[in-house]
Amino acid sequence: MFNSTYKVDDLLEFKPFLLNQKRIMGLDLGKKRIGISISTLSLNGALPLKTISNDNFVELISAIKNIVAEYDIKAIVFGLPKNMDGSEGKSAQSVRDKAEKICSELCIKYAFWDERLSTVAVERNYTIDEKSRARKRDNKKDIDNLAAAFILEGAINYITNN
Repeated sequence: MFNSTYKVDDLLEFKPFLLNQKRIMGLDLGKKRIGISISTLSLNGALPLKTISNDNFVELISAIKNIVAEYDIKAIVFGLPKNMDGSEGKSAQSVRDKAEKICSELCIKYAFWDERLSTVAVERNYTIDEKSRARKRDNKKDIDNLAAAFILEGAINYITNN
């Protein structure tokens, strides 16, 4: 069993990090890929950073640890895939379990942000080149980190406006 003492129920607990210009990371956990974003130091949004593979937990932890160290990340916001009626299904439980495991390994605070329609919103505002399959794969990877930025930006807006 993992230590859930790193879980934060109210995102407003992250406000001191933002006020002190400390970065927060956003993660969009998918079955194949994980989109990663970081907050801007000016507190006005989120930057898509990269997409990494979700097929090896040890490598995943290593990659996230490196980003946490490089950008002095103080907390992580995970996109929580809720059903359209607001309920949580298997996907949400999977994200909760993986978030707890990741943040216990990293000893870092974390919270969740409702990610309903984040990928759809990003896809609607992002042109996908239909001519090249390789380009389409690259675009899908871009969509993952753009979705992570969309999720983090929503959380940052909530934090800074409350």
